Amino acid sequence: MIGMFPEMKKMDLEALMESYPPEIAKFFGESGMASYSTIEGFLSMEYLSFFFILILTFYIGSAAGSAIAGQIEKRTADFNLSQPITRTKILLSEATVALAYIALTTIATSVSIIVLCQLFNIEISVKGVSSFAILATLFGWAHYGIAIFLSSVLRSKIGVMLLTVGFSLGSYVLLSLTRLVEKIKDFDSISIYKLYNPELAIRDANLNENHALILGSIALAGIILAIFSFNKKDI
Repeated sequence: MIGMFPEMKKMDLEALMESYPPEIAKFFGESGMASYSTIEGFLSMEYLSFFFILILTFYIGSAAGSAIAGQIEKRTADFNLSQPITRTKILLSEATVALAYIALTTIATSVSIIVLCQLFNIEISVKGVSSFAILATLFGWAHYGIAIFLSSVLRSKIGVMLLTVGFSLGSYVLLSLTRLVEKIKDFDSISIYKLYNPELAIRDANLNENHALILGSIALAGIILAIFSFNKKDI
């Protein structure tokens, strides 16, 4: 994608934007198709805003689903719980590994962006990409908080995965629709994607502290609720 960007800049993007209905442009973001003229907007619209998170969400749903619901489904939870270790410690161990992998994935993606932009002589803010890495990590952690709570309630790994991915996809579509439908424009805050804007994070090199706090709180609340539910659960 980064290698394609120099060629994309040579295209008459203004003419391309005029050929699209304005609703199409609004669906993909507040700045619409104009974002394609910058590397921050191009990467955001093509990958970081949704597909990167979708890929991450499949891992999150699988990891969280395996942590509790998958073990109950496969009847392996009894053996693990027979060991001299508390349920809380088991869950926190699983969560720590998953959260670390989420962070490593976003860091690897961010480092790749910086390196490849240098190779293709494309200017991009290292501080901005670092802000994105933090934002994406917290956004992934928030998804994990939701997913691990679902895993503590459900008894099927696939159910946790479907609900986690469905929640993420539904939130993205909802935010996009609020830009198109006047009657629901005030419901944009319901979507978790309202807290995640990779283009602004990279372009402005600034992490919204309120958004970061909310995402961190969602992750923490989900893990705490999962611990409470798991400790009360009749295996």
